[in-house]
Amino acid sequence: MGNSNSACKRCLRGEADCPGNDGAFDFGSRLVVAVDDVSDSAATPGSEAAPVNGSAAGEAVGSTESESLVPSSGARLLAHAAFPFTAEEASLAWLRANRVLFLMRGLPGSGKSTLTRLLCQLYPGSTVCSADLFFIDPASGAFQFDADRLKDAHEACNNRAYEAMSCGKSPVIVDNTNVRRWEFQFYVDLATRFGYVLLLVVPKTPWRFDAQQLANRTLHSVPLEIIEQRLSSWEAAHPTYYAWFLQSADAARLFRLARDFLDCLASSSTGAPEPLPQLPAGVATAEPPVPASSGRRSKSRKQRSASPPQSPAPPLLHATAKFCGRRGASQQELVSQIDYHNRPDVQAALGRVFHTAVSAICVTTRTVSFKMDLSEQQLALWDHDVSENEAPPGSPRLPAGSRAHVTIATAPRVPAKQAGLDLLAALQQASQEPEPGPDELVLMTEWGFARGCGPDTCLLTLDEPIALDTIFASAY
Repeated sequence: MGNSNSACKRCLRGEADCPGNDGAFDFGSRLVVAVDDVSDSAATPGSEAAPVNGSAAGEAVGSTESESLVPSSGARLLAHAAFPFTAEEASLAWLRANRVLFLMRGLPGSGKSTLTRLLCQLYPGSTVCSADLFFIDPASGAFQFDADRLKDAHEACNNRAYEAMSCGKSPVIVDNTNVRRWEFQFYVDLATRFGYVLLLVVPKTPWRFDAQQLANRTLHSVPLEIIEQRLSSWEAAHPTYYAWFLQSADAARLFRLARDFLDCLASSSTGAPEPLPQLPAGVATAEPPVPASSGRRSKSRKQRSASPPQSPAPPLLHATAKFCGRRGASQQELVSQIDYHNRPDVQAALGRVFHTAVSAICVTTRTVSFKMDLSEQQLALWDHDVSENEAPPGSPRLPAGSRAHVTIATAPRVPAKQAGLDLLAALQQASQEPEPGPDELVLMTEWGFARGCGPDTCLLTLDEPIALDTIFASAY
């Protein structure tokens, strides 16, 4: 056996009687201090401002305070632990009602596990998956590391995450160092497979990349040279895209409306696009996750990959704000992607709720999509290399953000981006020719006015836009 430390990770699981809990506040003295007991552990003067509780969705961080209030509690949250998902009521409510994976990244001593404790307090019923838990003695609670069993520890962590996510438990928190991309790819794949919004969380502690301070702060006495090696191996993690993700209940509502409108078009006499796209089977009845328990034994990697989900994964509908995954991207595009990723307002918005609405349905022979009306706060995050303002000569320009959409379905071998292009073409046609042609579809429905926009396109403008609460996150 290797290092032993009695300051165990029982607190990580939310156990208030953990010997490592100083009792000042369950969240941990490094992150939260009692309202009437601001001690030297409070934020350093001049530290970066944090969004305060109650700020409007999408607002840039503008406060000069170094602390913000923990929602529904009597404690101040220090700036380096203040994220939308820890400090904003709307985000907490959204994430508690949907499937979410918190994927922690950070070197030992960076505050990663202490932040995990905070998440466990804010999100009751959290499932924590950590390789460190493998080395905790169940009887004494002591941490006893054995390098020869590190592979077994990570396999146990993989199994725990799989069991939780295949059952729809939420939230799931993976508390490992995850220094390199391949180290957390397994959990990214689980999130995709089981329909989880993924939030990649790096502590904002000032010392998170300071090897000497990390070595001084780690509870497990990790040698400085090991931390330096791991720090030199740190890989940037740039997502495939950033987007506003819908709640599972809202996704089901949009699928039902799209299905009903397609049925309406199919029964109309003339003018509907032919053939109509088919919605994926079963998605119209998707429901929010229902926590479940599993008493089965752990599966091997081969068994996990062969096993079907134990509960259906709800559709993870979204409207893309910035796509970063195009193969063969030019140097200019790569620079644009990195610049977007490094923007402070983008990073500050991750995990924040944005109030928006969809106002139209576009149906073609290739795609079905909803037009999303972006707020001013969302427009600040909207970034597309292909401008929606590019229009044929003599035709009117569309407002910025007109391409924003939620893709519902595409025909076989049709890329998802085609839905946005089809929507743009329909909006351009409707703007250029306010009245449909003599041979184009004109249909009054219970949802609004539908009209043809060319031979293979139909645009339904909703009488009442559908309000949505979305969360800004990224996909890898």
